[in-house]
Amino acid sequence: MDQVTDRVETPVINAEVRLMLARDYAALSPQLDAAIRLLAGRNAAISWHKHGVFLDHLIGTYRILRLWGEPGATCFCGLFHSVYANEYVDLALFDVRSERGVLSDNVGREVEELVYTFCMMPRTEFVLRMLGDSAPVREGMILADPKNGRRWELSPGAVRTFLAVTIADLAEQWFSWQDDVMGGYPHTDRQRGAAEHWSKALWPGRLQPSGANMSLLSRLAQHLPQAAGTVPPIFDHCSGLLTPEDEAAATASYWRVAAGETASLTAAEAGDILLEAVELNPWLPEAYLYLAQIKLLGGEFGAALMQAQRGLRLLLDWGTPRDKRIPWEGWVAWSRVLIKAAREGVWPKTLRDLNNLGLVE
Repeated sequence: MDQVTDRVETPVINAEVRLMLARDYAALSPQLDAAIRLLAGRNAAISWHKHGVFLDHLIGTYRILRLWGEPGATCFCGLFHSVYANEYVDLALFDVRSERGVLSDNVGREVEELVYTFCMMPRTEFVLRMLGDSAPVREGMILADPKNGRRWELSPGAVRTFLAVTIADLAEQWFSWQDDVMGGYPHTDRQRGAAEHWSKALWPGRLQPSGANMSLLSRLAQHLPQAAGTVPPIFDHCSGLLTPEDEAAATASYWRVAAGETASLTAAEAGDILLEAVELNPWLPEAYLYLAQIKLLGGEFGAALMQAQRGLRLLLDWGTPRDKRIPWEGWVAWSRVLIKAAREGVWPKTLRDLNNLGLVE
């Protein structure tokens, strides 16, 4: 048994994060609670969206932005970011022709105008421009809608807001099913038939973490430090770049262990595969939590503590899991169990006793 040491500082689950985990939106913000009730009243809680329902996606996007320290207007833009529908989804909770005033009365004109522009502007063109232009957050941007020719003039502040919301939106929703149906985004092939690719069309698919999304987000995030405001903690405060090749390889290695494809190997061999995954993609929180479990099984409590702390830190940085099989709250709770066990130097010796794990304190 190795010595328990704090080689990585345990992340603090502060009062704000606790309210998010408890879903106590009224205590977090009365305005937020009223906004969520408004969305629920518009059927957001029974509308399908990617890996769950639309309301959870909207709240998750808000949570990410708030954890990043984004301004209130940006966070609320994230909360309502698709409610007039957009070029990707037909999820109009408000009629853009007659109900802009309803939303404005509830969230204010500034937020409503941000939401309206974000919904109506050509989102794919925005992402392509962000990937190809080195200075849009400093100079602003003019977008031309290829469908109707409408021009959208975005100030530097609007570009900064929409970039943060775009990254949060994509991070919250993306997993392997979208890799299949939106392959190559933002260069998506709209001609691939669903019938001939029926196995990829079946939702929710494997529920594997994306093998292609984080590399795109890392490229987008590199623009954020150029603008005024906070710099999100993701990708080492937006300084790190993840290549598509490394992301794909890391996800494949992670999934071998997470999907039980390594059952014929020893725990140490599975741990080596996970180490390969985090060397390729050091921003994959769940891989560290699997590593922590393997270290706990082997009685390596100091190493387990370090890996669990890293996993929790990334979960708090992102505000959403990469492995969407379990919600963010569940992964955070599990990381706390692992950290407690590592600190105490105790881990179940039998499979049956694993079922008894829990943590209330």
